[in-house]
Amino acid sequence: MKRVNLLAASTLLIGQTFTGAVLAASVTLSGATVDFSFDDSLLGLFGTPRVAGDTLFFTPIDFEVRSLNGAGFALTDASINIVVTAHADQMFTSASLLERGDYLLLGSGSSADVSGQIRVFDTAAPLVDMTASIVPTSLLNLPGVPTRNWEATAMTDLSTWNSARSVNVTIENLLLAATGSSPSLAFVEKKFVGLTFLTTAVTPVPEAETYAMMLAGLGLVGWSVKRRRSLLAK
Repeated sequence: MKRVNLLAASTLLIGQTFTGAVLAASVTLSGATVDFSFDDSLLGLFGTPRVAGDTLFFTPIDFEVRSLNGAGFALTDASINIVVTAHADQMFTSASLLERGDYLLLGSGSSADVSGQIRVFDTAAPLVDMTASIVPTSLLNLPGVPTRNWEATAMTDLSTWNSARSVNVTIENLLLAATGSSPSLAFVEKKFVGLTFLTTAVTPVPEAETYAMMLAGLGLVGWSVKRRRSLLAK
């Protein structure tokens, strides 16, 4: 009997431990008109996010890739999922991504690039989604020191999703570096990721009962005016 009770207690303790870990991993950060929810144990290279207005932003410190002395292509990739919920009086209009970092190219045949994609779907209708490629605003092709800055963007138009209250956003990031001869170096680092949602206020639609009350009120006003005219005519 004692062995059974001990086993039951151990099982309960293990279950509570795992349940607590799962619950502790779920984080929600509130913005001005939207809330961002994510599993903080699955953020990987992105690091810990913060919120400013309706922008969820990351400042990673180890999100990099390098290729040395003709080693060929090197790739670093990471993806995260974020659930974004609009406040009760708001609806989505767009989701945009801004990324920044720096790179360094030395030697003949060195090259670098950044790429990826954002994918957004309505959690109530997950089979319909929108995607946008993450594209650098200019080529990463300037050689020599010091390091050069790069910037990349992506945007999805959500203005037609009038009924969407909550959406899932997947951010996929790729960093590429390549060297074609020796000695050579190609290095790329991501230092900022900002996910911004724009919303607009929902215009309330009067219910049928409200229309009925309005019509009744107009009818009463009209009847009063007509009755007053009739009395004055006498």
